[in-house]
Amino acid sequence: MSRAPRLVGFVYTVAAATIITLTGPLLLFNPWFVSFEQLRNEAAPALGVDQAAVDRVTGTILFDLATRGDFDVSLDGRQPLLDAMERSHMRDVSGLVRILGAVLAAAILLFAISRAWLRERRRRGRLLMLAAAAIGGVAVVLAIIFAVAFEPAFLAFHALFFAQGTYLFGPDSNLIKLFPEGFWFESSLVAGASIVLAALLIGLLGWRLMRQRDA
Repeated sequence: MSRAPRLVGFVYTVAAATIITLTGPLLLFNPWFVSFEQLRNEAAPALGVDQAAVDRVTGTILFDLATRGDFDVSLDGRQPLLDAMERSHMRDVSGLVRILGAVLAAAILLFAISRAWLRERRRRGRLLMLAAAAIGGVAVVLAIIFAVAFEPAFLAFHALFFAQGTYLFGPDSNLIKLFPEGFWFESSLVAGASIVLAALLIGLLGWRLMRQRDA
């Protein structure tokens, strides 16, 4: 049995690391989790509406995130809930989410292709454990940073991905009321936990492959 080139192993490892990193956080963009966090952080009272109204506008916003919509959803049926600057920021967020989704889809495809090329179980196992250890370690460090210094870490994240001055809103912002700081704090910790869990599962899979003999 011929050994696959090192480049294939590198692609396999990077693809696995990307899948571990992105799958959990992207899955959090669903109406059930978002509604749960909004309920916990009292988004509805802040907007002066009930939870059903919050769920309705949030569902539309989540759809717009996936489709680069206009984010012009309204609570009263007359004017948009979000102002022009808030809608502009959400379009930026939509672009980032869709790019990450495309990256994840490409990683899954490359993982499947390189997996078919890498026939040696022990080698696949070793590479999976490497990817899991690297991403899991980074996720733990970042989770600690977000837990103890959430605000500067959150601002640093925005500064990394968005243009300066496009993501700062005052306390009267409906976007902040809909997704308050507590929402993002808890969601960040859950996202980190999802990455660590994925790393543990992939690491376990790699460990099991390491124990098998190649044909």
